[in-house]
Amino acid sequence: MKKQIVFFCATTPYVMIYKIAREFKKRGYETVLVTLSQKDKFNQNFFEDAFDKILCSDFQFFKPNLKTIPYILQRGPKFLKFLCEIKKIKPYVWFGVGRTNWPVRVIHKYFFKKYPFIYFEYDINSQMYLSREEARKVMPNFEIDAEKYCFEHAEGLMHKGDPEEIKHLNNRIFKEIKLPNEIINFLPYCSDEYIVPINKNKLSKFDKEFHIVYIGGVTNLPESNKIVHKILKSILNQGIHVHIYGKTQHISVKDTYDYIKDNLSEFRKNKYFHLHKGLDPKEIIPEISKYDYGLWFTDLHTENNPEDTIFCTGNKISSYLEAGIPFIYYDQLKFINKILKKYSLQFSFNYKNIDNLKNRIKQMNKRIKDSDLIAAREDFNIKNHFFRLEKFVKNLVEKYKKFN
Repeated sequence: MKKQIVFFCATTPYVMIYKIAREFKKRGYETVLVTLSQKDKFNQNFFEDAFDKILCSDFQFFKPNLKTIPYILQRGPKFLKFLCEIKKIKPYVWFGVGRTNWPVRVIHKYFFKKYPFIYFEYDINSQMYLSREEARKVMPNFEIDAEKYCFEHAEGLMHKGDPEEIKHLNNRIFKEIKLPNEIINFLPYCSDEYIVPINKNKLSKFDKEFHIVYIGGVTNLPESNKIVHKILKSILNQGIHVHIYGKTQHISVKDTYDYIKDNLSEFRKNKYFHLHKGLDPKEIIPEISKYDYGLWFTDLHTENNPEDTIFCTGNKISSYLEAGIPFIYYDQLKFINKILKKYSLQFSFNYKNIDNLKNRIKQMNKRIKDSDLIAAREDFNIKNHFFRLEKFVKNLVEKYKKFN
């Protein structure tokens, strides 16, 4: 019987989870995805390549009232069936994936408590906020407490940022967090499955103008919005084309375009601003290969909290490398800079002083080589690093069985 690796995702599954599950599957494990996402929030067909079995709740959680009773009566029986299906699962090990953490806590407490638990909070809330009071502005107490529960009840911890970030979690939202002994730093690596050849037919080859692209979420946080709009305004004023392929984690695919269009409405009449329909994770890579550079905004919550950006990573690093394009990023992304400097691909900017970006791009074009991009995505490839995660899982399970 195959060993069963289960990924419980409290929200829409991340591309990084796909890549990890795909590697486990290729090595003979049975992979199972359990997600609380609604079916219109993610492409289930896409994830079938990585998972032998997918259980989707297709249920939206909200406070019950007279208006929501018909929805509950309609979807409720299917949700109960979903919970019964979870009860049948017997994991070799399971990954609880946040950053919405209360469902991970519930699943651990009532469904998977007797199986080894690896906690993977995709974006660590304790890193994002300086205090509980600040965190309470965007999330309820039960969600804040759920994060601490997951940290303290997991047998292992996986995180995707700087190895040092874990040392900086105390004296922020919580005075102290008791972390598990088994911890692994595993980055959002590239995958051969996504990599495309270097595109020699860039748009700039034909119109002699620079084109940069942004993929990913577009925030609606006021502090971040001010910075994002300042950056966009400066870039567009320099006559640089900006192409945006946006997405949001909690909005249906069909509604995301309108959401982003409204959020960035002030730029819609600018001839250098281009908003595109979102594409699935594999389609987006060849699409963006025709641009000169990628762009990485940062989701700043407060300038008094630099740790969040200093230590973080994200799937953009692999997406841009897989597409064969270098990218420009906010200079507070120190860990990203450290990774890219290894491959001579570093290119940071300060959002307070970005008016000379066009000249810097010209200089960068003279320095960056296709060979650097190819070498980077070959070295920064999940196939070269996955053995660490598999070894981590095996050792964790052995220790769990020994003491339980």
